[in-house]
Amino acid sequence: MLTGMPEQHADGGVTVPPLLSVCAADLLDRVGALADDLFRTITAEIAPYARLGTELAAEVRDFNERNLREQLTFMARRRPVCMDSTRQCVRRRATQGIPLDAVLHAFRIGFRLLANALIERAKEQPAATMDDIAQASMATWSLLDAASQTVNDVYRETLVGLARADELQRLLLLDALLTGKNADWAMLGGTAASLGLPEQGPYLCVVAEHSDVTTMEQALLRSGLRSAWRPRPDGLAGIVAVPDPAHAVHPARTRANGAASVLEAVAGAAAGRAGLSPVYTRLRESADALRLATLALSSLPAGVRGAVTLDHDPAAALVAAGHELALRMAVTLLDPVLAAPDRKDLMETLTAWLESGSGSTSEIAEVLYCHRNTVRNRLDRVSRLTGRSLLRPADVAALYAAVRALALRPG
Repeated sequence: MLTGMPEQHADGGVTVPPLLSVCAADLLDRVGALADDLFRTITAEIAPYARLGTELAAEVRDFNERNLREQLTFMARRRPVCMDSTRQCVRRRATQGIPLDAVLHAFRIGFRLLANALIERAKEQPAATMDDIAQASMATWSLLDAASQTVNDVYRETLVGLARADELQRLLLLDALLTGKNADWAMLGGTAASLGLPEQGPYLCVVAEHSDVTTMEQALLRSGLRSAWRPRPDGLAGIVAVPDPAHAVHPARTRANGAASVLEAVAGAAAGRAGLSPVYTRLRESADALRLATLALSSLPAGVRGAVTLDHDPAAALVAAGHELALRMAVTLLDPVLAAPDRKDLMETLTAWLESGSGSTSEIAEVLYCHRNTVRNRLDRVSRLTGRSLLRPADVAALYAAVRALALRPG
C-alpha cells in the first residue's frame, strides 16, 4: 500500500500522498504534451483566451508548461506544492484585463487535466489499493481548492492595488460597466464624471482590434468627442459620448452626425477591425452595447482595417451572430462550386456580382478584367452547380450569406 493523506500547510501549500508522488514523477516526461492539451482546451472553452493575440497566446502556453512542471516536481519530491507561479500569473492576467471568471476557469481546467492524468497513472500502479486511489483523488481536490482560493485572493488584491491610482480606478469602473456588473459599479462609486464622460447620454460603445488608447483618444478629441477606454488582450473597448441632440435644432440629425463623427474618427485611428454599437442613453446599458459593437466588428473579415456599425452590412452581422451554423450552410450550399477545378474564378465572379451595386455584367467584367460573356458564363455555372437562381431573391440571399460566412471564416 502507498498510503497517506494530503497535508495542508499554513502557507497554503499541499503535500501529496506517496502514491501521487510516484505518479507525478512518471508524468514529468509528458509535461510538454499535457501543456499542449491544456492550451487547446483553454482556448476552445474560454472566450477571452480564444481571442488572445499571438504573443499573449504563446505566453499562456509557456506558463502552462512551466506551471505543470513546477507542480509535478513539487509533488514528485513530496514538498508542499508552491503557488508562487500561480500568484505571478494571476497578477499578470488581472492587469491584462482578463476577467476573474475566465482566469479561474483556466486554472480549474488545468487542475482537472492534471488530476485526471495523475489518477489514471495511479490506477496503473500494481501496489495501489482503492483506498490509496481515493486518498490521491482527495489530494487533487485539495490542490484545486488551494489554487482557486489563491486565484481569487490574488486577483482581487491586484485589482485593489490597481484601483489606488486614478487611471486604474477608471479601468475598474469600465470593467464593471462593460461586463454588466452594475452592483460593482455602484459599490465603487461609479459616475460618468469619474470616466471623464458627460452625465447624460447619448453614448455608443466601440471595440477595436490591435489599437492604441492614446491614438484613439486623441483622434476622438480632435473631433470634439470625449471617450473612456479599457485595454483588453485583443485590443480596446471604450465608451464614447455622442453630442447631445436635446439641445439641437434638429435632434435626429445631430445624433446621426455625432455617430458618423465617431465612426470617422475610429476608422482613422484603428489599427485593425473596429465595431460600433447603436447609440444608447444610459451608461448601465454599456454591456449590451459592447456585445453589439463586438458583433459589428465580427461582420468584417479578419485582417482588414476599418470601422463599421451593425447597419453597414446587416446580413454579415447576422452571419457573424450564428457563424458556425452559417459556415455549415455555406459549405453545404457552395460545395459543388468549391469542388470545381475553376472554383477560384467562380467564387471571385460570384463575390463581385453579389457586392456590386447594379449587378451589371459589364461593370463586373471591368473589375475582373475579363469579357462580360465570361462573367455571364461563370454566373450561369454557379447557378447550375448550386441549383440556385440569381433571379430569385431568396436564392440570392442564401448565396450572399454563404459567401459572407466563408469570408468571415478565421484564418
